Amino acid sequence: MKKKLKVLMSITLVLMLIFIQVGCGTSEPAPTPDPDPQDPVDEEPQDTPDEEPEEDLTTDVVVVGGGAAGLATAIEANREGARVILLEKMPFLGGSTLLSGGIVLATGSSMQESQGIEDSPEDLANYWYERAEGNADMEMLSFVAERAGETIDWLVDNGVVFSENITPAGTSPVPRAHTTASDRGFGLIQPLEAVAQSEGVEIMLQTRATNLVQDDNGHVIGVVAVNSNGEEFRIHSKAVVLATGGFDQSEDMKAEYAPVASGHISYANSGNTGDGLRMAKEVGAEIIAKDGVIGFRGLDGSVAYTSAIGGLIWNPHLYVDAEGNRFTNEVIDYPIFYTNMVENGSDHFYLIFDQDKYVEALDEAVERGYAYKADTLEELAGLTDMDETTFLATVDRYNELAANGEDADFGKPAALMSPIEEGAYYAVVVKPATLGTYGGPKINLDTEVLKSDGSNIPGLYAVGEVANGQFFYKEYPASGTSIQMCYTLGRIAGRNATAYATTK
Repeated sequence: MKKKLKVLMSITLVLMLIFIQVGCGTSEPAPTPDPDPQDPVDEEPQDTPDEEPEEDLTTDVVVVGGGAAGLATAIEANREGARVILLEKMPFLGGSTLLSGGIVLATGSSMQESQGIEDSPEDLANYWYERAEGNADMEMLSFVAERAGETIDWLVDNGVVFSENITPAGTSPVPRAHTTASDRGFGLIQPLEAVAQSEGVEIMLQTRATNLVQDDNGHVIGVVAVNSNGEEFRIHSKAVVLATGGFDQSEDMKAEYAPVASGHISYANSGNTGDGLRMAKEVGAEIIAKDGVIGFRGLDGSVAYTSAIGGLIWNPHLYVDAEGNRFTNEVIDYPIFYTNMVENGSDHFYLIFDQDKYVEALDEAVERGYAYKADTLEELAGLTDMDETTFLATVDRYNELAANGEDADFGKPAALMSPIEEGAYYAVVVKPATLGTYGGPKINLDTEVLKSDGSNIPGLYAVGEVANGQFFYKEYPASGTSIQMCYTLGRIAGRNATAYATTK
């Protein structure tokens, strides 16, 4: 008999892991928007000595990946009567959602309706479609939007506690962002983990799926997996659901499917190395990728954007490129800001402070090499290798616009156009970053994985970030969108995979 991995992880243990690995200390985070995923964590599992060798297993449904999509899938499949094994390569569940701001975008939830917020699934789907510049599957967008409110209610029924304050997100003024009342992404994952455990889902941590298994007819009938001791074994199943997340922790994958983000910082879960995309492609899935990512910005991959020093990037002051030119409205939606960084072409940028805007985290940033401090603007230009003439002209122009009370160049709100005046002066080094990727196997409304001829691969399903290529184009539409799609389609996949398995 195989030795079952018992899952007894507590929130405290996870917090310790995250804080140690992403550099979050006891400092209070600076005010930030709450983007979707994500801060990095160490992807190498710890060996478990004396673990008994794994034997081949048999089940009805295998779910590969234990983030939001995987948990929703496993819970629903189990409730439909399937025997379910959930594989997670990391030492804990949650994926990038665990590290997120805890937002789920939705329309039609009981919370939204009780507050008299006027909205509709059609409006939400149209908003997503417009942000994708029409390069998205409208049928899929509408499918999710129509079920978005039900998903919020489902999460509440399963123990998630949301704040009563529903806020706008993205570029839409409509309040749709449902945010956890506490613990950010933990508040979305921990209740569902508890449900999955209590209802009998078999969870195997530090266990990585390496390959899909097919029969002679091309039906997917299981996976090959490797445990933390490096021992390979097989799980025989009637259906497999891929919920493995994205690929922005793999430079090779980014070079192939999202070269726009090559070399950029990643704040995604460090397990996001494209495993599901690779496995689906190996069995003939059509891959949809459009060179887009969930764009972001940050100081460095080792600095959590939720920490005080990491939060410096959200201060609404003057941003310039490596030469000293202003290039954007500094308070524009963060995915659009990322687009403007990429289009500018610099590999780093500077956020400019004067002494009047000083915050304590600047001292730490200077000490750790993430910022420069100078007594004069000329000295600051020299320290940063900006062109002095260009930089000084940029500051003069910015101050002129601030004095006039109108940003005629980029449309920044006048109230946030605070001039750069008295020294000392600071320049924080900011780089393009990602929170997630777009691209993976094409799916249908039943979450079945499709081939290029439109036929499905029997027994194979995919949900979440691994299968989001039909939903997005270049810019991410709003915080909470990806997590919404993970939960909604995960619920669908769990039911459909079980229905398929029970007919085998």
